[in-house]
Amino acid sequence: MGLKMASKKYPHLFLPITIRNVEIRNRIVMLPHEPAFGGEDHMPTRKQVFYYRERAMGGVGLVVVPSMGVHPSGSYAHMVHAFDKRSIPGLTAITDAVHEFGARVFGQLTHYGNQSRSIETHRPLWAPSAQPDMTIGEIPWTMTVSQIHEIVAGFGVSAANLIEAGFDGVEIKVAHDGVLRQFLSPHSNHRNDEYGGSAENRARIVLEVLQAIREAIGDRPLGIRLDINEYLPDGLGVDDAIEFARMFTGIADYISSDSGTWESIWMTIPPSPIEHGFLLPDVARLKSAISVPVIGHGRIVRPEEAEAALADGSCDMIGMTRQLIADPFWAEKAQNGEEEGIMTCIGCNFCLSRLLADKPVMCVVNPAAGFEEIYGHEKQARSARQPGKLVVVGGGPAGMRAAEIAARQGHRVVLFEKEAEIGGRIKWESRLPGRSEFEGITRYEEYALRSLKVDLHRGVAADAEKVLEERPEWVIIATGSQMVSGGINGSDARSGVFTTLDALDGRVKGNHVLVLDYGGTIEGAGVVELLATQGRRVTWVTPGFAMAMNLDVTISLPLFQRLGKLQVRNEPMQVVTNYEGKTVTLLNPYYGTTSTVESVDAIVVAGSMAPRQELFYELLGKVPRLDIIGDAAAPRTTGAALLDATSLILT
Repeated sequence: MGLKMASKKYPHLFLPITIRNVEIRNRIVMLPHEPAFGGEDHMPTRKQVFYYRERAMGGVGLVVVPSMGVHPSGSYAHMVHAFDKRSIPGLTAITDAVHEFGARVFGQLTHYGNQSRSIETHRPLWAPSAQPDMTIGEIPWTMTVSQIHEIVAGFGVSAANLIEAGFDGVEIKVAHDGVLRQFLSPHSNHRNDEYGGSAENRARIVLEVLQAIREAIGDRPLGIRLDINEYLPDGLGVDDAIEFARMFTGIADYISSDSGTWESIWMTIPPSPIEHGFLLPDVARLKSAISVPVIGHGRIVRPEEAEAALADGSCDMIGMTRQLIADPFWAEKAQNGEEEGIMTCIGCNFCLSRLLADKPVMCVVNPAAGFEEIYGHEKQARSARQPGKLVVVGGGPAGMRAAEIAARQGHRVVLFEKEAEIGGRIKWESRLPGRSEFEGITRYEEYALRSLKVDLHRGVAADAEKVLEERPEWVIIATGSQMVSGGINGSDARSGVFTTLDALDGRVKGNHVLVLDYGGTIEGAGVVELLATQGRRVTWVTPGFAMAMNLDVTISLPLFQRLGKLQVRNEPMQVVTNYEGKTVTLLNPYYGTTSTVESVDAIVVAGSMAPRQELFYELLGKVPRLDIIGDAAAPRTTGAALLDATSLILT
């Protein structure tokens, strides 16, 4: 793709900045975030090299490699041990890969304190006080002063190793997780010695760590990722953060803003519909109080949002995490004036749900995330071995993405979509409460398909004859699925049984609606919220052990906070066996018990889909190559559909 001249549209965003003695080519920072790509031996991996390389290639100014360990007591699975010299060759491979494309790279150091697990540290957790983190639940050991000194020394040793590995600077994590924030916060620090009590005492360990690192790295950049609001009743707020920042900036060269904790995680990794730039007013207060550069963040996804934050002085640099997972080439596209070609983060937090399940990061809109070596930019831009004519039937997520990547590889692509607009399931998903940003997938694909000159036929229901008329060498069936409400008294509108689409289109009537949620995903939860906000009484039924059990907690916790104010009754571990008159019979298959719900005016069945496969079987054996992907193969999620398409074309 290649960078053009400096952007006139975003003059602040692409202005170089110097931190201490290191010049950074623009104001865009890939914030530290754990992708869980480290090895079981706590060593760096090839996957990490390609992950950071892709973002450097995409034009970011600074990459911050996250949460490397300083001591065995503060470790966890996948964490790279910076204190271990054996990590230096692998870390050097990362810094070399980032430097190859002109970006700078800092390394972040941390100790997880009470937010690890003893099964991973092989000892009791170390923390300021014997208070468990609510999300982990383990009561930790209260660190002795000598153990505090041991950890401080570990930061210094680890920092020296990072410099030997080629990092341009070092950052410490005093952020949403880690022992340093736990010392700062009155929520987690109840000590009565020199490391507890007053703000000065609680800050002592951070100042000692900064001094140890400064002695280890000399005249190189040293920064802090600082939590500026814990969003906890007895936690740190913005005023506290400003006070601490003033203490630290005598040694630290910059402050990178952070927010929330694991106990308020929806404000650490805020999902849609939390507004873009939500943290910037607090960041601006911090910046006005200190003299060193401040990195701002908080759901900044569009170039104009980033430029405005820099232009109005809210911050000096723009930090991004999920947006650069979604589109590693965000910076290059912005600088080249290709904003329409940016795949914006939709705030679904699938990436986080993977991490919380101890699995590596993946992305709904960018299936190449974590698989850069096999699906990344260079692989997509490579010409196909045998370019030919490809017909794709179906313009939903799978069909759009298959057509896009195939066109990038040099295939001549014809795409048929029976509806007047492309998008498929994205069209109804984006109509659910809080999910309007899903439509960004379609906006991106519209631009990509137009730019790549895909022959797009809208409003054309392609049958076998029409496909064969194109004389294709390859056909991909991406005809999606249809919502069904099978299994309940014939299941149609006449019997009072409806689908999600019926609810979205306003066809569901009555005061009391039962939602039978088979998936435990955003579909069922969204329908419940939609109906409840219309003033209806909703009974939410699911076979799962809990409501919304397949939703990320940053989505489900705010959802439950909203639903708690509405007329919603939860019925987990239940299936509907009968609907007669206005009485619904429920069966708990685990307990073997039955119950009834009375005065039900309608049932909405969510998460029940049937694939559309007829055309696949009609064409089987009639074209040189035939594939079926997405919901047409097996109804799943938008992310699965996009991954199907990516995998099919590139492997």
